[in-house]
Amino acid sequence: MQTGDYGNGVFDLIICGGGLAGLCLARQLALSKNSFSVMVLDRLRRPLPAAAFKVGESTIEPGAYYYAKTLGLEDHLTKDQLEKLGLRYFYSSDSGDFASRPEFGVSRYLPAPSYQLDRGTLENHLRDLVEVSQTILKEGVAVTDIRINPGSEPHEVIFVDGGETRSARCRWVVDALGRRRLLQRKFNLGKDSPGAFNSAWWRIRGRLPVSDFVPTNNQAWHGRVAEDRWQSTNHLMGKGYWVWLIPLAPDNTSVGIVASEEFHPFSQYNTYEKSLEWLRNHEPLVADALTDRELLDFKILRNYSYSSKQAFSIDRWACVGEAAVFADPYYSVGSNMIAYANGFSQRLMELETRGELTQEYVDHCNRFFLTLNDALTDSIHRGYPILFNGPVAALKTIWDYYIGWTTSDPQLYHEVWLDMKLANAVSGLTSPAVFTQARMLELFEEWAERDCRYVFDFIDYIADQPTLVGLHRNNLPPKIDDPRRILGNAREAVDRIEELAHVIFFLAVRDLLPGEMTRFERSPWINTSAISLHPERWEADGLFSPKTKPRYIGALEQEICKLFVYRDTRENVMPIFARGEGIGVRSVG
Repeated sequence: MQTGDYGNGVFDLIICGGGLAGLCLARQLALSKNSFSVMVLDRLRRPLPAAAFKVGESTIEPGAYYYAKTLGLEDHLTKDQLEKLGLRYFYSSDSGDFASRPEFGVSRYLPAPSYQLDRGTLENHLRDLVEVSQTILKEGVAVTDIRINPGSEPHEVIFVDGGETRSARCRWVVDALGRRRLLQRKFNLGKDSPGAFNSAWWRIRGRLPVSDFVPTNNQAWHGRVAEDRWQSTNHLMGKGYWVWLIPLAPDNTSVGIVASEEFHPFSQYNTYEKSLEWLRNHEPLVADALTDRELLDFKILRNYSYSSKQAFSIDRWACVGEAAVFADPYYSVGSNMIAYANGFSQRLMELETRGELTQEYVDHCNRFFLTLNDALTDSIHRGYPILFNGPVAALKTIWDYYIGWTTSDPQLYHEVWLDMKLANAVSGLTSPAVFTQARMLELFEEWAERDCRYVFDFIDYIADQPTLVGLHRNNLPPKIDDPRRILGNAREAVDRIEELAHVIFFLAVRDLLPGEMTRFERSPWINTSAISLHPERWEADGLFSPKTKPRYIGALEQEICKLFVYRDTRENVMPIFARGEGIGVRSVG
């Protein structure tokens, strides 16, 4: 084994893997005020193929902010990628008519931009940027081992370059090798996510717009969305599965099947031919649209989600990107997780350089990052059985947006997660929402399996949700440096989440258990951490013993109710108290 040019000194950091996560970390460090010496090692050489490359093409607002602002890629994103028209969901309908499927999305672009990423184009650009900085980028080399040494002794990275085995030393090392997860496997840190969830996906030449599924003479359907639906991350939903249609610049489309093994065995769609047959059975319009299309690639992932016991170490190593964790892609959170992991990695290096790194802070990094990943994945996975039920699934999505846009996303925007004291304070304030979250997930699961009387045609989660959008805008950048304001926003978020839980619970009870509504005449303000659809448990669980003071939430109740009509009559779903059907939370003063 030779050390050669790489053994003459010790790098501050070697990043093993030059995919999205590793390149972003190198770019982030190059833009920082630090003067770390960095080397990136990757097996692929430029030019990386455009369009047909990797999974991870869809971003949401926090990840997009990380790329645009933290990494300074706004010009590239604007010129060479596609702005995303939000997440869009088409739920099942009894009719084969696509226009009859309930639609949950936006008509116009969101207050904060997000993007659809051609990964090849983006990573080529990142490599060019990294190379013109002081970072050493070695392409066409294969990392074979990472040797973590004790104490202050430099670590050693072993790799093959031009057929020769070589090594390089470093003070810090980051595993960004993707699903190979070299350090995770070396230290036996891997954790499987509960359940079995699999995916097959491919790219095709040209556009595959969902608007083609609806005749042009259906002006009402086409007219309710002002922008081109093609630029959304489109989800076509059924029980236990969703199919994605994601646009890639300039005119290609990514298609994917994601499903629970419980409902759809992977053996039914683990080849391209089988995937087409599966689509003919479940999403025939997509199957028809793929006829005679040029296939650019095809990939599969079995049991795609996983976690870890540890991602950061006081022994001067870290795992980022898919080398650390992989949350379910349903909400496009992969770039968010890259931002969190890379931010922690930079902060750990800075603290260690100043002699200020503590085990307590490392523990905070692991706890925050892994808890967030696991909570996201659990919430998404538990939603798979209900994806066919438009009204309940839409309410769960609204619920998830309240949680995400007001509790986790602001922490990234305002760098709360890097401040252990402030992050712990926010966590303490938002802990009541965690207990309510567990009960709400059970409610959604049980409600979806019963006959729901509410229906809707189209929900615009921006135009139709002023409370949610107000919370969203209140937490957007620029960075808030006043901890009191951050904590104030967290308190407001918890209040709004609690109020939403009241509204959804009363909707569910009125739908499924109308005879129980009289029980709330004297106790319309409840303990949301005791919510359930089991009346026999309400007293024992403490449902009628609220932990907070009553608040007026009539405006929110009306906001949610107006989204739906009754299935049989197509009458508007009115706030409960206004219809004289027992007590409603509007009466709380």
